[in-house]
Amino acid sequence: QQPAIDQPGEFLSWLVQQDAARSYELIVPATESSLLMFRTLDAADPLRTKAVLPDNAALDVALDKQKTWSLANELNVPVPHSRLISSLDEIGCAGQFPLVLKPVRSKVMVEGELRTLAVAIVRDESHRQSQLRDWLRYTPVMQQQYVFGRGIGAEFLFDRGRKVWHFVHERIHEFPLSGGASSYRRSIEPPPTLLADAEKLLTALRWHGVAMVEFKMDPDGRHWLMEINPRFWGSLALAIDAGINFPLGLLSVARGQQLPAQPRYRTLYYARDLRTDADWFRANLRADHHDPLLMVRPRLLSFFEVLRPLVRKESWDHFDWRDLRVTRRILTLTVADQLRPLRTRLAGMQLKHELIRHHRDVLEKLRTGKIRKIVFLCLGNICRSPLAARLAAQRLPGLEITSAGFFPREGRTSPEKMVRIAADYGVNLRDHRSARVTREMLVDADLILVMDQENMTLLKHEYPEASSRTTLLGLFASPRSINIRDPYQEDEAATRTICDRIRAAVDGLASQLMTARAKAESSTRQVSAALP
Repeated sequence: QQPAIDQPGEFLSWLVQQDAARSYELIVPATESSLLMFRTLDAADPLRTKAVLPDNAALDVALDKQKTWSLANELNVPVPHSRLISSLDEIGCAGQFPLVLKPVRSKVMVEGELRTLAVAIVRDESHRQSQLRDWLRYTPVMQQQYVFGRGIGAEFLFDRGRKVWHFVHERIHEFPLSGGASSYRRSIEPPPTLLADAEKLLTALRWHGVAMVEFKMDPDGRHWLMEINPRFWGSLALAIDAGINFPLGLLSVARGQQLPAQPRYRTLYYARDLRTDADWFRANLRADHHDPLLMVRPRLLSFFEVLRPLVRKESWDHFDWRDLRVTRRILTLTVADQLRPLRTRLAGMQLKHELIRHHRDVLEKLRTGKIRKIVFLCLGNICRSPLAARLAAQRLPGLEITSAGFFPREGRTSPEKMVRIAADYGVNLRDHRSARVTREMLVDADLILVMDQENMTLLKHEYPEASSRTTLLGLFASPRSINIRDPYQEDEAATRTICDRIRAAVDGLASQLMTARAKAESSTRQVSAALP
């Protein structure tokens, strides 16, 4: 079994064993994570040689958006106006929106895990500020002018700094609609200046192997560099079906063989990623077609476009008459994808019914008024549960109230945005340090409150004996909710909305507890008065 890519030592040992057993001629790093792993190898390492990669200096430029931008400037390749922000002191204010925020590196270490930070389009100052505060903890961020227009990809095969083949395509559908992977695209005749600029970049890097240089073409026909993708691209099937087999060409480079000259390829030929494009259709139907930041298409035209395979101008990714099992599998998965929301909704309704019924059972304990200790739980114990616990301590003096989480690492502080929002509620989270939940912590708890279904599942798995005393905090809010989502990676506006939901739920809990306590005390007085 393949080890996790974030364990490079184990992964490389495994790959050496696989190569020794199979004698690979070509190894293809298909993700940025695997590319980073190959980057750690010496240039003369046989595994790296078989991966057909440029040197580390070239890879670093392609993987670092600031370095890409600087190289483009040196070579007079058009780039959007950009500003590098490296610290909180440099955030300032922006005068014009929308803007694009790009982490300098899309792969960063967060709490010991390798995570992907996607490009964000921000429409206002509040969103910009919160996004920057979140990301600057891990990486500098490029703030860039937003370019309206369509995406153009120029793909290449290079052999030790010399261009061998090229191919150019235009994005027709992108999912999500705000900008993402292309689910529908077409081959086009290369715009001469765009092709020359893309080739200029890779030649300057003495590129070796494959790469895609991504541009945006604005309404005036000007192209602007977006990034360099230093590995195989998602729309590879289009190039192959249009007449340029880049994987076969890359194998020839790995073998040291002479490749034929630039092949002619079919232009205005389309390829569709069926599964992703089905999601695009649903999003395009529901979207606001007046929003200039959404890459929508006329709804009726999009439905007519599905007829292109009938005139042999379109193919589906991974479709091959010689292996219809793959196509059958894709169709099956596409239908399953579209039915999944309905199945999820039905399953969610059933689960909600069960959770509410369980909640009522737990509430029977509240009506006795004998609640002395409450434990709040969430995943990391740095956002939701500490805020809920300290709000509850304000509302319910005299009770023992604590919080914890399921994340193994202890002693972590709350994010700065949580500290700020909590302060607005009169709560100090500055001194909070995370704790891992233990059996001893739960054994004498009268009530255990979790934030979402994932927390509930974790508790049932680790401490099943505590399930009868556990319910969801959100069910005390009005209107009640099953899940209070984790705000850890949300912007400040979304985080504040989540915190408001936590406060409403704690208020509902306090109200029910105080009502139950008052009824219990009244009942006790009545019994005492009746005694002789």
